[in-house]
Amino acid sequence: MTETAKKSLLGQILPLVIGALVIPGAIVGVYAIIGRFHWNVITGSLLGALAALANQLILIISVSRAFDKAVKARGEEEMTEEQIAEFTAKANRDMNNSIKLSYAVRLPLLALIILGAALLKPAFDLLALAIAVVAMQFLIMALGFVSNKKKKS
Repeated sequence: MTETAKKSLLGQILPLVIGALVIPGAIVGVYAIIGRFHWNVITGSLLGALAALANQLILIISVSRAFDKAVKARGEEEMTEEQIAEFTAKANRDMNNSIKLSYAVRLPLLALIILGAALLKPAFDLLALAIAVVAMQFLIMALGFVSNKKKKS
């Protein structure tokens, strides 16, 4: 992985890690304000945020690997227009397959985490867990929106 790619990856991951710490803190704060705080709110919100973070990290890493593989396969030689079109189509197929495989792994993993928390219900507040997962997804969408705005500028 190139140095630029590593910086880009860190730029994607760091806000998510910060969010995975801030979101549970906010959830615990709200629970405390409304008088519903219990220690399992901490564990539930942390588990939810960490599960959503792991979900996104797996996606980022799998797409990054697929992209690196395409760059390596591209090589340095000159290509004709037809070769470029063929290479691009193959790279897009490979990237889509990587995303689909990642989804096939990530979704059951997230479901297993939630199921495990439900089975260990006294240890995890399931509402706090769900709120953390949803809040992390909103954070991921917001970061994507901001990133797209920066690219267009």
